[in-house]
Amino acid sequence: MNMNMGIVARALYDVGQFPLTDDDTKSKNTNYLLCREFYLSVFLEALSEVEWTGGRKREKLVPTGRPVIRNGKYRFAYDYPFDCAKPIELQNNEYFLVEDRLILTDVPNAELLYVSNGKVLRKVPVISAGRPGDIHDMEYLTAGPLGTYDGVMLWSGRPADIKMPENWDENTPIELPDDPDLEDDFPDYVALEYEPKFYEYVEKNLAARLTMKLSSQPGLHVQLLQEALLIKQEATKASKSSKAAKIREVPLWTEEMGKSAYY
Repeated sequence: MNMNMGIVARALYDVGQFPLTDDDTKSKNTNYLLCREFYLSVFLEALSEVEWTGGRKREKLVPTGRPVIRNGKYRFAYDYPFDCAKPIELQNNEYFLVEDRLILTDVPNAELLYVSNGKVLRKVPVISAGRPGDIHDMEYLTAGPLGTYDGVMLWSGRPADIKMPENWDENTPIELPDDPDLEDDFPDYVALEYEPKFYEYVEKNLAARLTMKLSSQPGLHVQLLQEALLIKQEATKASKSSKAAKIREVPLWTEEMGKSAYY
């Protein structure tokens, strides 16, 4: 994912600076490096703060392979989707708790609706666990049961617990996604399509960060944060309104029994 130069240009304009030029980008001058330093953190923070209607995904969750679950009050513990910026809801609006990037719930075969940050998995040709005894008890690798991902075969649990399928051929290559474009500013992410309010929110927050380095106006930082807060409030209301429109009304007990409420 490259920086959205439109957002960067407007953020610089908010601070009273000229937009980046092609020469600035190619030479990676001070302003370019400053924008790049703040851009990704602002981008990810914005995604984690509001249930943005754009960039939403629904995925079946994978049971965690962690050896220790701190909170034992829930029957199931699932790993966060790797690209999850903000979890929204489980199917049927069931209750869940987020703890240490785990989804804790009593829902079996849970599916999560969440806001994606566009993170991609890098290709890993070889995974080495080292010699027995080299791995700390709390280090783990989990990807769920066999067949979780089409075309990719992964195992969870301790190396000693892994049993290869009878028909497994170690010479069979495992197809993994291609590496992201390393020429991108942030090669571990891809650009998704979010709503206009999201980009406005990122712009104002990015501008607020840049004021600390590029502006001599002490009140500008607070002003930009206030503008960002107003955008966030509008987006939160829009998200709640959209969600409320999809909530089914609770039927009357007479309807449940197939009877009429009127005589």
